[in-house]
Amino acid sequence: MIYMHIRLLTFKGCPSGPRTAELLNQVLAEEGIDVPVEIVDVPDLESALKERSLGSPSIQIDGVDIELARRNDSPCHGCRLYKGDSGPTGLPPKELIREAIRCATRSKTTILFLCTGNSCRSQMAEGWARHLKPGVIEAYSAGIETHGLNPLAVKVMAEAGVDIANQKSKHVDQVKDIRFDYVVTVCGHANENCPFFPGKTKVVHVGFDDPPALAKNAATEDDALNVYRRVRDEIRRFVESLPESLPAR
Repeated sequence: MIYMHIRLLTFKGCPSGPRTAELLNQVLAEEGIDVPVEIVDVPDLESALKERSLGSPSIQIDGVDIELARRNDSPCHGCRLYKGDSGPTGLPPKELIREAIRCATRSKTTILFLCTGNSCRSQMAEGWARHLKPGVIEAYSAGIETHGLNPLAVKVMAEAGVDIANQKSKHVDQVKDIRFDYVVTVCGHANENCPFFPGKTKVVHVGFDDPPALAKNAATEDDALNVYRRVRDEIRRFVESLPESLPAR
């Protein structure tokens, strides 16, 4: 089964939007891939910044724009042009879509980052993996319990250019049907209470300090944020080492 998140970002009235949706579904059918396409309305620049839209229409696969070379461009709310064989075009070339899909479906290492409440450390790890290793790692996160998304974790990740605001706090049971190559427990409680994963899933423990616990008695919000920033950066360095640093299965 193929797990792929495809989004088409466009604004109302964009003439290329509906045509791109048809073209995208045509390529998916030709590739034999049956996954839904999420249509995202981008009404203004603020929304474009939030969604990281590079103009209308934009296609994102697993959070990455299909034009990898342009993924660091500034988001914008306006018509988008692609480079076609006969010059600039408002439609993304079919082969560009096809190559992006094939890149996304190449073998990836599927990793679940697990912690107690799926509110902070595991969310940061998922965010970093999706941001830094989209073509290498299929990243998920979950918790032994669900505590909701920690707003300070969201804030410090945004400072580093990674938006995790739309990630959800999930119980591990919600991802039990996914076959993981690795489960990485990022806190001691999750490691001690890690559920059984069938098959060849390998469980690895890489612990990080608990920002909410350490920041509980911080004198100022900035002192508290500094704790979150330190752990954020430690998790980034760990994710940068993946998957090579993980033991063989």
